[in-house]
Amino acid sequence: MKVKCVLFGLNDTLYDASLQVYMARINAVRAMLEAGIPLDIESTYSTLKSVVAEYGDNFEKHFDVTLQKLGVKRTDRVIAAAIAAYHDTKFAFLKPFPETIPTLLDLRDQKYKIGVVSYGRPVKEWEKLVRLGLQHLFYNVTINNGDKLVPESFEEALRSLDLDAKETVFVGAKLEKEIKPANETGVVSVRIRRGEFRTEEPSSSSTIPRFEINKLSEIFYVIKQVDKKVDEE
Repeated sequence: MKVKCVLFGLNDTLYDASLQVYMARINAVRAMLEAGIPLDIESTYSTLKSVVAEYGDNFEKHFDVTLQKLGVKRTDRVIAAAIAAYHDTKFAFLKPFPETIPTLLDLRDQKYKIGVVSYGRPVKEWEKLVRLGLQHLFYNVTINNGDKLVPESFEEALRSLDLDAKETVFVGAKLEKEIKPANETGVVSVRIRRGEFRTEEPSSSSTIPRFEINKLSEIFYVIKQVDKKVDEE
C-alpha cells in the first residue's frame, strides 16, 4: 500500500520542546535566586531536574520540593517568581520549527492526511497545538493520557482516519516513547533526530526506526522510498 497519511509526534517534532523546557526551568531558577534564595544556579537547577524526574512533569509543586531538598525556607514570593518566570519563558519559546507549517501545508496540498499522535495531559497538549497555531491543520489529533505512546494510540488514530497501518507514516523524536509503539502497531516509523534524545541510539530491535531524518521536510523523501518499494513489489 502506498502512503496516504503522515502522523506526527508533538514535542521535539513540531516544535523545540527540549529548548523550551530547559529555558523555562533555568529562568525559573534565576528568578528564585533574584528573589533572595542563597544558592547557586547550577546546584538549584540540578536539584530541580531531579525533582521533575522523580515526581513527573505534571507535578504541581516542583519548586516547593526543590527548596525543601536544598534546605531553603519556602516563601510565597520565591515560588511566585519561579512560576511567573517559568510560564513567561514557556510561552515565549512555544513556536513551531521554521519548516513545520510549510511541510504540513505541502502534505495537505498533495492530498495526504496528516495527524498528531501524542501523549501527556490532553488539555495541556491541545493548548500547545493552539498556541503553536497548528490546531486547524490536522485531520485527527489523538492524545494518550500517559507518559508515553502505546499501540492503542495509533490504533485509535487509524480508526478515526479509516486507514491501514501500512499506508501510514509516523514521525517522532523519542525511540522508547514514540518509535517503539509505532513499530508495534505496524506503521512506517521515522525518527527525527532532534531534542535532548537526538544522540540516543536504539537499545533493542523494537526501537529501531524504519527511517531517520534530520528535518521535517525530508519526510517527502521517505514517502517516495516507501512508495517505490510498493511499486517494486
